[in-house]
Amino acid sequence: MQLYHYAYVLAALTGLVSAGLAGSGWALISGERPNFRMMARYDVLTPLKTFALCAYAPLGVLRTGLWYFDFNPLLALLMLVLGVGWSFLQGVFILTTFFGYS
Repeated sequence: MQLYHYAYVLAALTGLVSAGLAGSGWALISGERPNFRMMARYDVLTPLKTFALCAYAPLGVLRTGLWYFDFNPLLALLMLVLGVGWSFLQGVFILTTFFGYS
């Protein structure tokens, strides 16, 4: 493997880990896993709910893809690719913004 392959994997794993931390942090604070149903109620915490949902979304999409794999493999593969791509972009954002990778 070339060095840039490791950088791609590092970015994707960074995005997945940050999504897991965001989801676990929100579950620890509120007692529920982030999902779209929590956006049905508007209150003071709506901006934090939106941030938690956007940060957790790559892992949620990946989990949905893994769950659908027995029922509809084509949709599951699409969801897996979408989740890994989103986590890669989230990881690139985190690595360049907070750690100065370029």
